[in-house]
Amino acid sequence: MTPNLVRSEGDRMEANRPPETQRPLSAEGSRVRFRRRITERQKTAQRLLLAAAEETYDGDLDVNWDAPLEEGRPWLPERLSTVYGTDVWESLSDEQRSDLGRRELVNVLSFSIYAESALTMLMFRDVAENTDLMDDFTRYTLKAIHEESRNSFMFTRLINKAELDVYTLSPLRARALSSLTPLIPAGATTAGVVLLAQEAVHSFARAIAADPTVQTHVRQVMRIHEIADARHLEFARLELAEALKRVGPIRRVLIGHFLAFAAARMYPMLLDSRVYTEVGLPEEAAMRAAKSGDAGVRTARAMTHAFVRFAGSRGLFRTPTEKLILRRAGVYARPVPDHPNQL
Repeated sequence: MTPNLVRSEGDRMEANRPPETQRPLSAEGSRVRFRRRITERQKTAQRLLLAAAEETYDGDLDVNWDAPLEEGRPWLPERLSTVYGTDVWESLSDEQRSDLGRRELVNVLSFSIYAESALTMLMFRDVAENTDLMDDFTRYTLKAIHEESRNSFMFTRLINKAELDVYTLSPLRARALSSLTPLIPAGATTAGVVLLAQEAVHSFARAIAADPTVQTHVRQVMRIHEIADARHLEFARLELAEALKRVGPIRRVLIGHFLAFAAARMYPMLLDSRVYTEVGLPEEAAMRAAKSGDAGVRTARAMTHAFVRFAGSRGLFRTPTEKLILRRAGVYARPVPDHPNQL
């Protein structure tokens, strides 16, 4: 070890150790810290595994599926309707509003099933590409996949309870989802997509679980989802933060543009014109109201705000074009009067 590399008492002690037991140095002469990151990552995974073991709920056992529906209770809080407060909303009768809420909930559940299917594809890839299939990171990833699958299973049972069909993607969009998702670059891009999708679904689950007026089945399912998602979000934020530490400035900008576009498209991907036409609304007017009305603006921001704010705090979305993409979609993480960032 050369004198210019000995900068502290700890380094001097290190220099006196036998060469074969000395810690490796980086090209710049500093101590390698990657081992410490791995340890912290494993510790977080281990802690979340223990939390999952203590807070595991079974959708078959913890939701009373045999209980009858409660007459008069909505499926979805009215304020969460994508056309709430618009002229389109005012034109609906009480019966139509109730039916629209049921269909919008099923649409959110359908969207969530597809989103969680994409997430599990990416998480399975993380498992396959991990160098240690026995570590706590792999175990927690597999546990998260199990919980995401369980959530999707609960969503299908809730859709059955609503006596509606799933709002399926067109064959072309379904093939695009299954074919293009695995092509998302590993690392920070994948971590960002996972966090974005989880935050979007979580925003609805949290808002619905907190509303005591909705159907009990709906609230129970959303509460179970919310509990598991709190762990998933913590781990996903850690993964994105750690992945971004390993990318240079050019890649950071490219990743930021990709994730900005994904955030901008999140709310439009949720909308399905069949939801409106099935209750007798004109398709064009309803879609226009859903995209430009106050409720639509609030929903778009709530689905993406936590992600945009967190990613921004880690160095993304700093360039004018990234901000422009987010701003044009109405999801730029900046306070907007009369438009709270939660549903």
